[in-house]
Amino acid sequence: VGLAVGALPRSGIPRPAILAGLCIVGLGALTGLSLGWASDDGLAFIELVRTAGYAGLFVLVVLASPAGSARTWMIGLALGLVAVAALALGNRFESALPGSEAEIGRFIPGSEGRLSYPIGYWNGLGSCMALATVLLVWLGARADTRLSRSLAVGALPAVLLALWLTSSRGAAIAAGIGLAVLLALGPERIRLAGGGVLGLAGGAALVGLTELRSPLVDHPETTLARNAGDEILLATLIVCAVVGVARHLADRPIANLAPIAVPRTTVRIALVVLAFVVLAGVAAADPAARYDEFRSEPTEADVSSHVASGSGSGRYQFWSAATDAFAEEPITGIGAGGYEAWWNQHGSIVRILRNAHSLFFETLAELGVAGVLLVASFLGMGAVYGWRRRAGGSPGGATEVALALLAAGVFSAATDWTWELPAVFAPVVVAVAVLTGPATLRRDGDPATSRANRAEHGATTERSFGWGVATLLAGWVAVWVAGLLFLTEIKLDDSRAAVDRGDLASAAQDARDASTLQPWAADPRLQLALVGERATDWAAAQAEIAE
Repeated sequence: VGLAVGALPRSGIPRPAILAGLCIVGLGALTGLSLGWASDDGLAFIELVRTAGYAGLFVLVVLASPAGSARTWMIGLALGLVAVAALALGNRFESALPGSEAEIGRFIPGSEGRLSYPIGYWNGLGSCMALATVLLVWLGARADTRLSRSLAVGALPAVLLALWLTSSRGAAIAAGIGLAVLLALGPERIRLAGGGVLGLAGGAALVGLTELRSPLVDHPETTLARNAGDEILLATLIVCAVVGVARHLADRPIANLAPIAVPRTTVRIALVVLAFVVLAGVAAADPAARYDEFRSEPTEADVSSHVASGSGSGRYQFWSAATDAFAEEPITGIGAGGYEAWWNQHGSIVRILRNAHSLFFETLAELGVAGVLLVASFLGMGAVYGWRRRAGGSPGGATEVALALLAAGVFSAATDWTWELPAVFAPVVVAVAVLTGPATLRRDGDPATSRANRAEHGATTERSFGWGVATLLAGWVAVWVAGLLFLTEIKLDDSRAAVDRGDLASAAQDARDASTLQPWAADPRLQLALVGERATDWAAAQAEIAE
């Protein structure tokens, strides 16, 4: 509708955005083609819908962005992620609130105590908290008003506590990578570091208090944990308020701090000393032993001991299976969604698994070289063009924080299955759209600046009828494809509910409806087989299994 009435695009579409868009659409097309050789066309179809959703989000952000609007997108992401943190902590502190993690603990042994709500997976929530940490540190230095800066830093301790309760080592590393990129790119490094230190101090205080109430960490469903939740909730409110007030009082002193001028000789000596310290630390860590620990088979551990563990939690085995699949079919891959079947046949440990816990390893296995190149190109264009635009100036440091967000999100996707969690990976897609689209171009009415934008970034000022038609067609196809999956899932849910209440005739009909909607998918056939088994119609059940 926005395209039809001329409300979109808000600005000319830069060529980098078109190229990045073609990469994500190309990935979707390759995913669709892989239905021709995938082991489970139903799972491949789900991957097609997921990729189409990311492509749609990317296009929406690019079309809806006026020049210079990157800051608004980043603030919006920060507010959303802080709301997720509030939901997560509220669920842990007050068990009477809607939502429960008990099902996760029963389904996955050893997961009890790892904060997962509302994402449904602790590492996914941890990744969200890592991104929130980066955004809040940035807002603590670059928000427009003193009150906004204080509120951003005041929210940091709660986000850091949520991150700790996920017991996600990867998310902690992702937060460190994002903050390192943010500080390295600057500007306003002193203000960034000042707010970050205050937030970190508050977060450490909350973590220490929470660890004194161990049932809240390791056994959250107990009565002791519920009592401790009230205490830590009060402590969180107090600590966040104290940190916010401290940041408000320190605003002027931090702003008045002048950059420290360090002689080049001192810098060189410091770098040499740092190199020796790093080498000594690496030697003391015993890399060979750490590598052996990473390769070891996963074992159950409580939240506290898991954080200090060097185990890969099975990732070495997961990634090895993915590389084996790639070696089997390096050109086409084994087909989208095919990793689960490959693991069931070739996995080296007994573990129920659908994803390879890495976007890049899984794409390599399922879509081959072309798939990995498309994913890497999509993400890489955000990094390359964001770096180029940073040189031209970034109001409020929006380009820098988008690059930091991209770095943290890519690390999470490389070491876990955040690609399969749209609530977690969507901020990464937004970052790429902001870095390649008009949002990070300078908003200036000066004709010379507009010409420079066109020359350097290839921005197109005219509306292209051809691109508009292509966008509309691709959008309608994506809507119908996603709708087909949605209706199939509804029918399968109805069938399962009918089985639970003993209405096997309705259950069979709903499963047949699902199979009509997706005749290529295995799940409706499996549901029909289960209904036949419940009805002791063994011939019908075996026929559906064969199909």
